Amino acid sequence: MRDGKAYSFYYEDVRQADGLLTTRKVRHFIGRVGSDGLSERAARREHDRLMQAVNQKRGSVAPAVRGKTFRDAVDAWRSAVAPNLSPATVRQRESYLKKHILPRFGDGAIHAIDIAALQQFATDMRKVLSHKTAVNILGAIFAVLRYAEKTGSQVPKVSFADLILGEASQPEVPFFTKEQAVRVIETAKEPYKTMFAVLWSTGLRAGELLALTTADLDFDKRTIRVSKSADDKTREVRQPKTKNSVALLPMPSALVPRLRNYFDRHYKPNPAGILFTNRAGTRSMKRESLVQFVLKPILRRLGIPEKRLGLHGFRHGLATELADASVPLPVLQQQLRHADVRTTLRIYTRVIPASQREAMEKIGSAISTVVPFSTAVGT
Repeated sequence: MRDGKAYSFYYEDVRQADGLLTTRKVRHFIGRVGSDGLSERAARREHDRLMQAVNQKRGSVAPAVRGKTFRDAVDAWRSAVAPNLSPATVRQRESYLKKHILPRFGDGAIHAIDIAALQQFATDMRKVLSHKTAVNILGAIFAVLRYAEKTGSQVPKVSFADLILGEASQPEVPFFTKEQAVRVIETAKEPYKTMFAVLWSTGLRAGELLALTTADLDFDKRTIRVSKSADDKTREVRQPKTKNSVALLPMPSALVPRLRNYFDRHYKPNPAGILFTNRAGTRSMKRESLVQFVLKPILRRLGIPEKRLGLHGFRHGLATELADASVPLPVLQQQLRHADVRTTLRIYTRVIPASQREAMEKIGSAISTVVPFSTAVGT
């Protein structure tokens, strides 16, 4: 502020005739301040806007107007949106926020999280994290930005399509083969025998299995209704993973007598009608305990590799078995209740369907009739 006039002073890079960069000091006139011009507050706002543009051009994180940092947007999202999400989703996003996102963007302006900033962030992440984890972390950022935009904040227009994350490696997903699943079910004692049979026969997720009630089973129509899921940690029953997860699944004929036997001999009646309760019969079981103290010991006893193999192994095993049997894609997607068909397609890329195997066998047979095996070997 000099003589009733407001100026911004800053340094900018200038390329000289010889191609080298040099720095020069710049004085930018904002305007007159007073009764016949800008207010001092308006002048300072214009100064902040100008400095944000200058800093962004120089590769620095733009300063944020008070109350408009990304951390402020996260706090707003935590208060208004997070309570409506599943506890598992909130736990995952909170982990990403604390460990990766807030240390990088927390004190910066929301509008500074543009394509360039997110691309560099993604590139840095991919040096140490998997493609899937990087996508999930970016998804957490976009969730906060979407809510910030809805509440009136200036948010950069950026999406996954604007970013380059590299090729997504597809790690091998462990699963039970049909033979392994049968051995596990035969070895287990009740109620685990019936629980594992339901998982294998329906492809339910663990949380969905643990949230089943007696009212979800219809023996007359041979159906199992999936409409809720138990949280892994709190065992709180909520809506399932996605709206596509809500469905009426067929109850296979082979599963009917096993469920009836369970009802007659092992079911513990309880006010909530929970199908599989803890030992006290008061609430649903805990997934972690079920894996650690029931499933893992059975796998060790049977000599089945247990690394990364849990209750989800039944779901992936059933999916693989169906894909290998050349079950039509829409049927497989409907049974597994995938929201995105690409998730179902990845199962097909993991197996060699019987139809493909048969086709290749026919080609192989045709070749063998043209070229005798002994001649081919000699050649």
